[in-house]
Amino acid sequence: MTVNVAALIQSLGKTYREIMDAGLIPYITKPTGFSGDDVICLDMIKEGVFLSFYREGQIFKEMTLRMLNEKNEKYRFPNKLPSPLVPEMNRAWIHNKFGEPDKSQPPQMIMKHQFGWTELYPVINAHIPTSMQISYDLQERAKYISFLPTKKVRW
Repeated sequence: MTVNVAALIQSLGKTYREIMDAGLIPYITKPTGFSGDDVICLDMIKEGVFLSFYREGQIFKEMTLRMLNEKNEKYRFPNKLPSPLVPEMNRAWIHNKFGEPDKSQPPQMIMKHQFGWTELYPVINAHIPTSMQISYDLQERAKYISFLPTKKVRW
């Protein structure tokens, strides 16, 4: 099944029911979480999309796209991306298309695990101020792209 990524970006801040009624989530499964957590999630593994919602009111909080799968080198993001994003991007390509990021975090090691660059860009033409956070692997390939309301960005 395909997921309309652009429409989901525009749905940040809406309720789970509104998104379901619009036909943007192809799953019948509702988001779940651990008891007491403020956030519930829906991981659409085959679509490469991870959605999180605030438990209170089931408000759409954040969407993360899996661009790389380190366990499967043949993996390719299966959905159409909003322009100018493409399934295979590296840091130099991102800088060429979007310019310098608003914020960036250099590679670092945390508890014996190495992380690549993380960069933050504004999303143009979103219905609410929205940010795009790109996490890279150590070869500077875009690994994850997250979209979230700018007011919820914690850097």
